[in-house]
Amino acid sequence: MKRFLFCLAACTVVGLGGLSPGLRADEPAKVDKGDAAKELAALNQEWNEAQQAFFKAYGEAKTTDDKQKALKEKRPNAATFAERFLKVAETNPNSPQATQALVWVVSNARGSDAAKKATGKIEDRIAAIKDLDELQSTLAGLPGYGMGDIAPAVAEKAKKNLDHPKAVPVLMWVCSATLYEGGNKDLGKLYNDTVDLLMDRFSDRKELAPLVDYLAQDSDPEWAAKHLRKLLGKASSDDTKANATFALAKLLKNKDEASQPEAEKLFEKAIEQFGKLSGKQQLITQAKNELNDIKLRGIGKPVPDIAGDDLDGKAFKLSDYKGKVVLIDFWGFW
Repeated sequence: MKRFLFCLAACTVVGLGGLSPGLRADEPAKVDKGDAAKELAALNQEWNEAQQAFFKAYGEAKTTDDKQKALKEKRPNAATFAERFLKVAETNPNSPQATQALVWVVSNARGSDAAKKATGKIEDRIAAIKDLDELQSTLAGLPGYGMGDIAPAVAEKAKKNLDHPKAVPVLMWVCSATLYEGGNKDLGKLYNDTVDLLMDRFSDRKELAPLVDYLAQDSDPEWAAKHLRKLLGKASSDDTKANATFALAKLLKNKDEASQPEAEKLFEKAIEQFGKLSGKQQLITQAKNELNDIKLRGIGKPVPDIAGDDLDGKAFKLSDYKGKVVLIDFWGFW
């Protein structure tokens, strides 16, 4: 099954910081060799400041040529930085910073030689771990995005010991690592199989709460709706139930005309459920907007009338063309 593929911005280990006085984007940071923590922190700072300098230059560019110049001259080269992050990991192989550096490389420089080496080193580390407690602890520091290549090995370790308390969080990590890999048939299947396994054996576990958001964006509404309905029946958390209700409503809204009445009722139920929880005002507003939208423009509803001017400046309404075949092209600039 194919999932929506999102173009995600490359992750950084730490947030973007302000520019330090006197440090240019192309000037290597001074690092304390031998101290992995300081070396990694300095390298992260250099990357973040180079990014900040680029964003500033690009944002101030007035013309297309200026923007192209900023892209060419100011945009930091992730592959070049990746080699330096990889060196930190290779120089300090037994330090916690080694794993952090390897994750930076895989997250920010996918497809580069450094990323391939980093992935191999992470795979070696994962392969050497036999205990699920240690495996879960290690994975807790690894973002799923960009880690799809090691997901099969991780899943295999968890499936061999499903009675272990950490099997569920480990399998949830596998889901996070394969969620956006719909373009890779094997990883897409691993995602489906892992979700099926979790829902079959552990649907009442609180660790499954993130699946609500994963399933809400799935491109197979039948499969996703089946699991969301089960979560609704098994979840012990009111928060998870409310989120699952909202997710199922959105899924059904975009499914087909026959699903519209149930979607309306679920939106109404989600609004009621969110109203009983604190800090849910934004979700209440979203649910209300979705409900209004489905009532006005839901699948099978008459198209709302549209008024405007044509290319010649002549006023028209969509209803003027009732009974005729009409092609509407919506476009704009963002």
